[in-house]
Amino acid sequence: DDDGLGNGPFKMKLTIWREGHEAYFDWTGTDPQAMGPINFYLNESMFKMFIGVYLIMVFDPQILFNDGFYPLLHVTMPKGSLIQPEFPAALGCRTHALTRLFDVLGGALAKRAPEFTTAAGYGTSPYLLYSGYDKDGEFFYLMEINYGGIPGRPIGDGMDGHSWWPLFTNIPTEYLESYYPIRIERYTSIIDSGGAGFHRGGNGIEKIYTFLEPGEISIHDDRWLTPPWGNVGGKPGSRSSKLLIRTDGTRQVLPSKCDQIAVESGDQLVYRTAGGGGWKDPLTRPPEAVQRDVRYGLVSREKALNDYGVVLRDDLTIDEAATETKRAELAAARGEIKGFDFGPPLEELLANAEAETGLPAPRKPQPVRWAMARAARRERMASAQQQAVTAD
Repeated sequence: DDDGLGNGPFKMKLTIWREGHEAYFDWTGTDPQAMGPINFYLNESMFKMFIGVYLIMVFDPQILFNDGFYPLLHVTMPKGSLIQPEFPAALGCRTHALTRLFDVLGGALAKRAPEFTTAAGYGTSPYLLYSGYDKDGEFFYLMEINYGGIPGRPIGDGMDGHSWWPLFTNIPTEYLESYYPIRIERYTSIIDSGGAGFHRGGNGIEKIYTFLEPGEISIHDDRWLTPPWGNVGGKPGSRSSKLLIRTDGTRQVLPSKCDQIAVESGDQLVYRTAGGGGWKDPLTRPPEAVQRDVRYGLVSREKALNDYGVVLRDDLTIDEAATETKRAELAAARGEIKGFDFGPPLEELLANAEAETGLPAPRKPQPVRWAMARAARRERMASAQQQAVTAD
């Protein structure tokens, strides 16, 4: 959504086609590299590994993993782009672009195989940094990675408050409070943050920190402007937000990417991550599954009614006749199901950014001058080489 310096959103564009038994993945059209630290130097072999593992696991999981797919995949990545930046590009928050790569790859494949792909997830690897000196003069430094909503999937609901990366695990509250001057007031999934769908998107998380010593915090997150999209009829997930509450009651909305924010003892941070997009038509989700989500506090009765068309009585039993009527009304009003539901158009999100999020809309990204100069120099060198070949 932005690069931490007020520029954004940044476009990642992927075109896929097939020629015989070989596949082509072309990132031409991806925005030039950013001035801020969101650039990701994509290794071609790693990208091929992502694709090969995905295709085997989804389409024919009986195949043993092997290297046979590498020569069949061809990748084009423009130099000087967000995913092939040139020195001296900043890479410190590269997981934002890396995680969005999965969304883009899944979305492109969904153009031809929608039943085999997921919606979009919370779009990053969000984390909090907190450092300073405690009352004994000892330096402390906390880096905690948080989680969000995994997208709805063909095999089931997206997971609530889960990591993109399989080896990452939750840090117990007791550990944090034992080793750092911090208190966790609340740690829960955010009700209704997952997009509605036959398989709903996972909920994001809300974590409220109270800082017990003066220090500085930094935040690296994304998806504060554009919601994670839903797929094949599913609806988008919710956006992220960060709110700092000072001891005097002052409330400050923090950007999704900020560094060296001074905090005092007693200040609180409300850290909310994005949910995942929903997969497939929510009006086809079994009412019993919606009822269960309401009972567990994952979905509100209002969302059950307005997005899923499930009418629940005061005791949370299902009114089957009213549910059938409500679903017919919602289906008629909705019209044709969208392949992708991105939420409001980008122009509308930008126009309403400050009113809806408390943050100013980012500026349209401009190519950095030295990158433009380097690209122009490459073109001149290529032209000179071509002229030399012609002269020979």
